[in-house]
Amino acid sequence: MQRVVDLGAVPAGDDFPLAASSACDDARHPLTVSLCSACGLVQLDDAGPAPEEPRGVEPRALRDQAAAALDLAAAAGLLAGETVIEFPSPHGGTWLDLAAARGLRRADPPASADVVVDSLGIMHDADQRAAFAARAAATAPDGTLLLQFHSVATIIRDRQWNAFRHGHFAYYSLTAVCALLDAAGMHVSHVWEFDLYGGTVLVAARHGRMSTQIPQVRRMIAAEAAVGVTDPRVLRGLSEAATAQTRALAEWAHRLSRAGASVYAYAASSRAVALLAGSGLTSSTLRGVIDASPAKLGRRMPGTDIPIVSVDALALADVVYLTVPDLRDEVLESYPRLAGRLVVRPEGPAGPATWPKSRHRSLAMQSRLHHAVPGGAHTYARGPDQYPEGMAPILSHGLRAHVWDVDGNEYIEYGVGLRSVTLGHACPPVVDAVARELGRGANFSRPTELELLAAEDFLSTVPTADMVKFAKNGSDTTTAAVRLARAVTGRDMVAICDQPFFSVDDWFIGATAMPAGVPRPAVEATVRFRYNSLDSLDAQFAANPGRIACVFMEAATAQAEPEPGFLEGVRRLCDENGALLVFDEIITGFRWSPHGAQHTYGVVPDLSCWGKAMGNGHPIAALAGRREFMERGGLRTDDDRVFLLSTTHGPETSSLAAFRAVVAEYRTGDPVAAMESAGARLIDGVNRVVADAGLSDFVAASGRSSCAVFSTFGPDGQPSQEFRTLFLQEMIDRGVLGQSFVISAAHTEADVDATVDAVAAALPGYRAAIEKGSVDGVLRGRPVAPAIRGRAHPRRV
Repeated sequence: MQRVVDLGAVPAGDDFPLAASSACDDARHPLTVSLCSACGLVQLDDAGPAPEEPRGVEPRALRDQAAAALDLAAAAGLLAGETVIEFPSPHGGTWLDLAAARGLRRADPPASADVVVDSLGIMHDADQRAAFAARAAATAPDGTLLLQFHSVATIIRDRQWNAFRHGHFAYYSLTAVCALLDAAGMHVSHVWEFDLYGGTVLVAARHGRMSTQIPQVRRMIAAEAAVGVTDPRVLRGLSEAATAQTRALAEWAHRLSRAGASVYAYAASSRAVALLAGSGLTSSTLRGVIDASPAKLGRRMPGTDIPIVSVDALALADVVYLTVPDLRDEVLESYPRLAGRLVVRPEGPAGPATWPKSRHRSLAMQSRLHHAVPGGAHTYARGPDQYPEGMAPILSHGLRAHVWDVDGNEYIEYGVGLRSVTLGHACPPVVDAVARELGRGANFSRPTELELLAAEDFLSTVPTADMVKFAKNGSDTTTAAVRLARAVTGRDMVAICDQPFFSVDDWFIGATAMPAGVPRPAVEATVRFRYNSLDSLDAQFAANPGRIACVFMEAATAQAEPEPGFLEGVRRLCDENGALLVFDEIITGFRWSPHGAQHTYGVVPDLSCWGKAMGNGHPIAALAGRREFMERGGLRTDDDRVFLLSTTHGPETSSLAAFRAVVAEYRTGDPVAAMESAGARLIDGVNRVVADAGLSDFVAASGRSSCAVFSTFGPDGQPSQEFRTLFLQEMIDRGVLGQSFVISAAHTEADVDATVDAVAAALPGYRAAIEKGSVDGVLRGRPVAPAIRGRAHPRRV
């Protein structure tokens, strides 16, 4: 066991003394937490005395989540049988009524049941091995144990140090739960994640052991490893978070109190014990903690004189600090007058000031680019209108995760070549491979040996494809896929998912906000459906019977993962309606996995399109797919031939050499794991400093850790181009360049930490604009605008 968190002496989290008693009499007990190096369990060292807590009122968020959890279990066929046993949580709430509505009758230990439920209860058992054994014994031989826990990964990621409290003996990761279940003779058969408390996990466990874990478990354990659930150094950071958050709360509350505001806290009194006791606040600053439980009225918060008061106090509050963010929507729905007065993250101290850069050469070259190149860039997403006005650097070179502009300014770069660079700029093995080919000629009148070797490399890396054809950019391949699908099916329409970009060609651009020059028949031949909505795709098939040649989509995006069964359902609908399924792997390939998202999610398309990271920034793309379709573009078919792909520069040797070097790097190393680890560290660090600044409602890092993004919101909580531009401005000023947080395997911990520091320093200016309600006087120049838009306004040059 290694001690990882020490919160000092803290009052018991279950003991709410009478309001008339003195806080000086409240006992405090050490609150320390250790990590079991053998199983990964995080455990309380000394619970201290824990009197029975007065019952709380179960919030709707818990009730709704319980219903959703049982719906998922039922859909998976896990509620079969007749009986149910519940190991209850001392905090109240039950799933028994929901189980009874599904025909399960209650049984009691020592009997066994077909379904055993434990939602947030097992953590209250001091002997964890015995607790897991007891639940295994209560589960019938063919039964199911449903075990729900608040994830340690969430506690780390969201800096939820105040989840640690007396009476809660254990804190779980899926890594630890699998080990504890294995010791009890059980295995995880299903796993689901919920947003409750920022990240709650429900596992279904069955008797017996499995030789290999299910894919969802492997993915989640890998994600946990990236967060650092078994890393003592990472967990020790929670003590630092406790110090920072208690200080920030105290400063915030005192500032508001001095301004004459009436400040209260709301909900989950037990979660706020350590926070309020550590902050040193008194009732003169924080008037009370509002709680809906009648049993807690007339009492006070342990270690303070702050009273626990009824919801009637909301009428007296100018500002209310919500201790559990999950309850925000529920509280605002019940008490709409709190809109604009409910605070989730009290803000802390300001960060350092910005530092200026010289940009005169970049500005001069940008002016010349506008004269020579429409839009001032050869790619719309690279245009100056995508950056704060007057701050779009013209770059000279890059190395690993850093780039330099023509003025000599150095930046840590994200987005890395529109996601095309995964190994870092000027990756030595790729540079060496390209250099070897440069002196041997670039383009010939017949195929080279390199074309064959590169094709074989591709097909061995992507075994779900039978054939491949190379090109120079993704649009070549996506349009070829559409043409091939139309030829195979004899149909004209394409159903595209509501995702950002698939091609520069008419079949896609006609369906965007920039359709000028596209013939109307091309516009009308493309229809859209919603991601994760099988009904919307089914409706398009129904509305266009026998006309849809293919369904075109990304299996996932940075912020949208497929819901269970969605991709399988798309595959089924395509088969039932005679359409081809085409996956755009141009981003997901070599970033989700070297084998593509089709490998990650286990759904194989008919055709797939690849590009970007294939060459680590060098120009190469590919169309791949099933032999029976790809051969329609070849010489081994009796059907009408399709002009599939025929590009002069498709087989150019230096890019093929770059691709082969990339494949070699993925075979000998694990760039995806490196990106996921660094990306998780970045997301966690950014959200931590954002939370510490009290801006979690306005700035967030999110998405798949290998392809993360940042989101910016205005004072109304809506996405804002003005505030996005302000954030970009502040980050560029601090040496971080990028329209996202898309990372590469070359980003080091030092790069990530420097980025987090830059975010922390950028937030005071952002907060000032939020408080003012406008970026006026803070933002220099006009805001950014969507890359694909119908008019040059609002960034006309």
